[in-house]
Amino acid sequence: MKFFPLFNERNPIRFTAMGTVAFLLAVAFMVLLVTGCSTTRVDGQWSNPDFSGTKLSGKILVVGISRDDTVRRLYEDEMAVQLAARGVTSVRSHELIAGPLSADGTDALLIAARTTGATMLLASAVIDRQHVERVISEPMPLYGNNFNGWYGYYWPVTYTRTEVRSFERYTVGTSLTDVVTGKIIWSARTQTENVDYVDREIKAFAKVIIDALVKAGRL
Repeated sequence: MKFFPLFNERNPIRFTAMGTVAFLLAVAFMVLLVTGCSTTRVDGQWSNPDFSGTKLSGKILVVGISRDDTVRRLYEDEMAVQLAARGVTSVRSHELIAGPLSADGTDALLIAARTTGATMLLASAVIDRQHVERVISEPMPLYGNNFNGWYGYYWPVTYTRTEVRSFERYTVGTSLTDVVTGKIIWSARTQTENVDYVDREIKAFAKVIIDALVKAGRL
């Protein structure tokens, strides 16, 4: 069985303009299937009008709300590094509260923030996980400049190879809180797909959040 149905001994590749397009489209399809690169995107954010113009200032407490203490530490360490690159001083919650966080950790985190002199609390938590299946079809180039040519080419090979890819989609909620009042200053929701290595994805995720804070005028 040939991997590319269009490219076989009965239909050899000729690198005309159209042949080149066909080849490039097929290669792009292969790359998409093989790599499945992870992506994180912001699909919604909100700013509290009561804190209009408020930017990150002073010391920030960074919190990764996770039952997995390793993930929590990886997130907090990376976010602290990226905030420092922007000139923001931060402290990691795992430096103040040892061990995994508990369900009633809200008060403990706010107390820790106030004790260490933090003015804001930046926290992220996975709020949803979905199993997704996506059907990807091999792209077919357009042949012929009229209907007869188009129909004559496609009729013998009315077949498009498809692949079904399965992956996990994680929805993460992130918020920036005023420590004194306990009110949310800014919040965002992101979606991440095709997670491979956690530490690598956390770096990409932290950058997306930093960029979103900049865009929102909070940094």
